[in-house]
Amino acid sequence: MISASALNSELINKIAQDFAQATGLAVVVVNIHGEEISKLFNFTLFCQLMRQHPQHSIRCRMSDRVGGLEASKSNHRCIYRCHAGLTDFSIPLVITGHLVGFVLCGQVRLRNDVELVHILDIDDRWQADPSLMSEFLNVPEMDYSRVIASADLLTLIIENCLKKQINFVMIKDQQQPAEKSRIGRGQNPHDSKMKKALRYIDTHLSDELRLEDVAAHIYLSPYYFSKLFKKYQGIGFNAWVNRQRMVSAREMLCHSDWSIASIARNLGFSQTSYFCKVFRQTYQVTPQAFRLKINEHERPE
Repeated sequence: MISASALNSELINKIAQDFAQATGLAVVVVNIHGEEISKLFNFTLFCQLMRQHPQHSIRCRMSDRVGGLEASKSNHRCIYRCHAGLTDFSIPLVITGHLVGFVLCGQVRLRNDVELVHILDIDDRWQADPSLMSEFLNVPEMDYSRVIASADLLTLIIENCLKKQINFVMIKDQQQPAEKSRIGRGQNPHDSKMKKALRYIDTHLSDELRLEDVAAHIYLSPYYFSKLFKKYQGIGFNAWVNRQRMVSAREMLCHSDWSIASIARNLGFSQTSYFCKVFRQTYQVTPQAFRLKINEHERPE
């Protein structure tokens, strides 16, 4: 388990600040939920204003989370466009085999016409605000090659400095309560395996998730893992996966312009009709009706 003191290390802020000053890029470190665990370094005024806006800020944080999860699928940095059209990159922070967060950088406009991953559909409603549009044009431009070089450099720093420091903090934190921890592990021998399984599920919701694959990931037989999962979570594996997918579906319906079919595909459903059926069973409303209700609620009087 990653301790709170490890993720709140002063070194995280020091590395992020120095990298931001050296490259001119914005930098922030977030946990797996997209919550900031470092200060915001070198953020453009455009992004600061966007994050102060009630609706735009939600999409900013969703871009952070989805961009981070996209990188975690391959455990490799991912360069992408945010919902406002700026270029960012994300580097997964994996400590002792556990995904604990992401380092997010960027907030630049590319000089090159490069095809990049679109984390969320581009939302241009903010362009109706003259002050936001003015600040967007003040966002610095950068060559794509420089973005790649910056991402590769930060990856080296994270691998060779930050992760080692966090491992050190974890070991230091565990030294004092070591005896108590051993007792706890004796009482719950599968705690760590179940946490690893749940993290795997959270980062692979867009893939075809089979109980057999998750069981293999934590080195348990499918039969034993199925029984263990229901014991820990209170419901079966498929029901849990669908519940997590429905939580993500609500977020996407609220904060993206993706079609219902696109949301279904991005959450691992091969058939849109089945996605709609599960959504209705979960929330007693169809995805279309849910989105319509949200849009009516946000519409100005």
